[in-house]
Amino acid sequence: MDNNQMAITPEMIANMALGNATSVQSLSDIFINNMAGKVAIVTGGASGLGYNVVNRLSEAGVKVVIASRNETKGKKAESEFRGRGRDVTWFQTDVTKVPSCYETVSFTEKTYGKVDILVANAATWSMFSFLDMPEEEYDKVLNTDLKGEYFMAQAVARSMVKNKVKGKIIFTSSAARHSSDANGIGMMSHYNAAKGAVASMTMGVAKELRQYGITVNCVAPGGMLSEGAMTNTEKLAGYYGAELLQDQMALGAETPVALNPDEVAIAVFAMCTDMSNYMVGETVDVNGGATLSFQKKPWSFTMPGCIPGPKAE
Repeated sequence: MDNNQMAITPEMIANMALGNATSVQSLSDIFINNMAGKVAIVTGGASGLGYNVVNRLSEAGVKVVIASRNETKGKKAESEFRGRGRDVTWFQTDVTKVPSCYETVSFTEKTYGKVDILVANAATWSMFSFLDMPEEEYDKVLNTDLKGEYFMAQAVARSMVKNKVKGKIIFTSSAARHSSDANGIGMMSHYNAAKGAVASMTMGVAKELRQYGITVNCVAPGGMLSEGAMTNTEKLAGYYGAELLQDQMALGAETPVALNPDEVAIAVFAMCTDMSNYMVGETVDVNGGATLSFQKKPWSFTMPGCIPGPKAE
């Protein structure tokens, strides 16, 4: 045996489980203590899912830059978080413009010194029949949901590499990547394309950035009760009439919807922590089972209370 090769004894094997369990970080360190003082950019963080992600990150002591376009909403969100003692700052950002992505990163570096985390969350969507799709609607969705995430991540990654930050980049896809959108209707082919591409892009970017210690993953939410969901639905009637809205309500009644986007935000938060250190290029679906066809009756011939239940002896 090589003098440098250590012999593995039965005692070492017997104690392996205990050694593994006692040498790990505590959950408090992983989810709270290690997060304090880190710096995050959350695009689209002034409302909806992004707002809830900002809430969870800042709760853990992360300094957050909300990167969004609307000044009124952005400053309102900043004021609300600062009123709760959180270190949150809004910066006007249009992710469809590459220079704006880089300006956001420069602002974050000047304000907080670095960037540890990016949650590329800004997105938009609309519903049009494939036969009707206007070019401007296609461009708006693809430029925001795909190009915006790509170049925001590029700007952040360049900062991380330059400053030797082993950070986290979280992309945002959707259940729509599986074409799981409006049940029985569809009409979101451009959104399907964008969100499917984000999941694929995640793997490509992860392969390149792993060498720098940058972990890249993706979260794919399902339906959520948010500002965007409510305002976009109202626009449909103007194009297709009330019948489409009626069908959407009837057909979508059984589709899982997160009544509070925090149900998704806590998963996004977890992906920003050391929990995801061994996850590379993964897309995690957080959609309440939106892609599943649920069984509706409790079939069992052995369990009481089910159908038909056990036979009487």
